[in-house]
Amino acid sequence: MCLTAHWIDNDWNLHKRIFNFYQVSNHMGEIIGQIIKNCMLEWGIDKFFTITVDNASSNNITILFLKNVMKDWLINILLNEHLQVRCCAHIVNLIVCDGLKEINVLVVKI
Repeated sequence: MCLTAHWIDNDWNLHKRIFNFYQVSNHMGEIIGQIIKNCMLEWGIDKFFTITVDNASSNNITILFLKNVMKDWLINILLNEHLQVRCCAHIVNLIVCDGLKEINVLVVKI
């Protein structure tokens, strides 16, 4: 798992950084959530607005875990209402793959 951050500074400059790479031996949501929490604490990050994840069901549990952890943090932006953002590239990939499956029969006939 690769944790990256994107933010805008006070001068409206966009910054992007890779925080860390983690080997995840178990893809359970709580474990992934714990890894993200530990990374945030290690880097001294006490607030963030969204986390972009793919559509894996374990990510729903990860977000719930983080919401529960972050509710006690001093800064809680919009009560974490918009914490989870689905990766648009992953969604488009799923749509294209499903579409290609549908037309595969037609292409084979040609």
